[in-house]
Formats: sequence, structure tokens, C-alpha cells
Amino acid sequence: MRHVSAAHSLARLATVALIPALLVGCGSDDTADTPPETPAPAAPASPTVTSTSASSTSSPAATTSASTSATSSASESLEPSSSSATTTSSASRSSRADSVEDVADIFGTLAPRSFFNELEECDSAGLKDSYNCSGPEVGQFQFSKSETKAAQTTQLLEELKSSRLLYNDDVRLVGWTMFGSTAIITVVDNDEGLVMQQMTSTDEQDPKDKIRELGLLDGVDAAEE
Repeated sequence: MRHVSAAHSLARLATVALIPALLVGCGSDDTADTPPETPAPAAPASPTVTSTSASSTSSPAATTSASTSATSSASESLEPSSSSATTTSSASRSSRADSVEDVADIFGTLAPRSFFNELEECDSAGLKDSYNCSGPEVGQFQFSKSETKAAQTTQLLEELKSSRLLYNDDVRLVGWTMFGSTAIITVVDNDEGLVMQQMTSTDEQDPKDKIRELGLLDGVDAAEE
């Protein structure tokens, strides 16, 4: 009986001794089954706007402004100032006046001074001592200084049936030559070798009336009709 009780007591002691081990084992199993805690993700850092960013953002606007300013300055520099334009205009008028005065000095025996006062500009016609002159009231004339041309023009005025002379004293001739409906009004000074001519339409004005209107017969006795 004692032997049985002793065996039973040993069994109970063994059972009691195993309880802590089982508890430890259970604790270990719980820990293994529980997933490890996942650390919370760190909050994203707020973007920092630096002065460099601000500079970069404003840079295109600043560049555009600078470019516009440079373009404006360049444009202004290309525009002539009012004083410069005035000076150029005055110089141009002076040059034209000088050229007209030169022609008046050379060909003054062909027409009265009042005629030359009506001219506004004279330019070289491309040949030596040859000029194209014009004025709003008198039209365009060609002046030539050439003894050869003067002699040839005199011959045409005297010999062509289509020519008509209003004045001829063998030195000075005033008249015109017809080519269809176009008349070439001509004044010749054979002593100086000077010729003055203008093309005009007979549909617009009679050449004789034009010659008188221009004063090309002033101071001379014109031939009677």
C-alpha cells in the first residue's frame, strides 16, 4: 500500500515538475505564432522650397524681361532721332537746290530765270554735261551741253517737215518736232552748244501754248503763224 502511494506521489511530482516546462513551451509557441510588429512607415519629409528653386522659377521671367529690354534698346538705337532726320532732310533740300542752281548757271541762256525757279531737282542723266530736271509746274526737261548735239538738233528743227520753229536767229532756236501725238519742245543755243528739250502730249496741250507758258519766248520776237 505504501509502495503504491509512493509511486503515485512520484507521478504527481513528475506532473507538477512538467507544468512549468509546458508553460514555457506554450509561451514560446505563442511568440512564434504572433507575427513581428511592422514598424509604422516614416512620414514623408515635406518638400523644402529653397531660394534656389524660387530663383530657378523666376529665372525665365527675368530672362524674358531682360531680352525684351535689350530688344527695345536695340530697336530704339536703330530709329533715327528727329534731329538726325531733320538734318538729313535739310541737307537733301540743300543739295537739290545746289544742283538746280548749277544747271541754271550753265543753261541760263535757254530760258528765263523764272523758269529755273520752278525746278525742284536736277540729276545727272548719265552722260557728261547732261541733266534731267523737273518741277511740279513745268514738268521734266533734259539739258545737254554739247556742240555736236546742238548742231544736229538745229538741223532737225530746220529740215524736218514735222518740225515747227517759233524763233530762229541762227544762234538761238525755239520750236518743236512732232512724232505722232508727241511733241518734243526744243530750245538751242548754238554759240554755247546748249540744248533743252521736253516731251509733251499734243492731246493735252498745244506745244506753242506750252512754249509761251514756260516763258521760252520771253524777250524775243517769235515768228508769226
